Amino acid sequence: MNILRLGETTHESDFRVLREKGYPYYLLLLVETPAEFEVDGAWVRTPAHTAFLFRPAQRHSYRALGGQYTDCWMHIESARPLLFAEFPFGRPIPLLAAARFYGLFRILADEFFSAQRTKESVTGMLSSALIEMIAAEVEVKSPLFYPFLALREQVFRTPARPWNAERAAKELGVSDGYFHVTYKKFFRTTFTADVIAARIQAAEELLLSTPDSVERIAEHCGYLNVEHFIRQFRRAAGVTPLRFRRQREGTPR
Repeated sequence: MNILRLGETTHESDFRVLREKGYPYYLLLLVETPAEFEVDGAWVRTPAHTAFLFRPAQRHSYRALGGQYTDCWMHIESARPLLFAEFPFGRPIPLLAAARFYGLFRILADEFFSAQRTKESVTGMLSSALIEMIAAEVEVKSPLFYPFLALREQVFRTPARPWNAERAAKELGVSDGYFHVTYKKFFRTTFTADVIAARIQAAEELLLSTPDSVERIAEHCGYLNVEHFIRQFRRAAGVTPLRFRRQREGTPR
């Protein structure tokens, strides 16, 4: 994958594009404003925060819709197909958590215009990640995915909170049973397993970076009972918290 050029551009309300023969390379658009795109010969109104990916030589036609038109765009050259054959090239792809895509694009743009020695490899990795994220967006059918993802991120950021599946389900506006089934469908693990994994991960960091006692670390990680903490830690890490600390520090057992 080779990025030829990219940018973020705003046009006035009379903006319109018609390229009968497309470009000789892939065109990626992250459209920040409402617009109209020609899809299968008909004009379709697309809301703000919609992505499009056009194949090389694929016709594309689009225009502003009642106001300014703004998009992030990228021209990509690739000797191999970028995505699977069934990918909806030339069709609108709603971005349910658009800030993630714009954020990554802007990091990519900063690197693209830099003079860093690692520019080529870094932009290659970032552009691949952006394309894969868009492909994943096609597979995400449920609007609940990103609220569930935000919940999971909170669990790993704040493992010491008294996490409770019933309370989490209520905050998301779903039943307890639907919450458990959907969480496992999205992340291939259970909510309870993630809470434990987040707490054990936090405990490992504290064991290696602080002189705190096991009792204090258990408390910092959301455990009310130190024996319960030791049992869960040993089940996850294969050793007790103290042995884990000694092994990592290289001290005699």
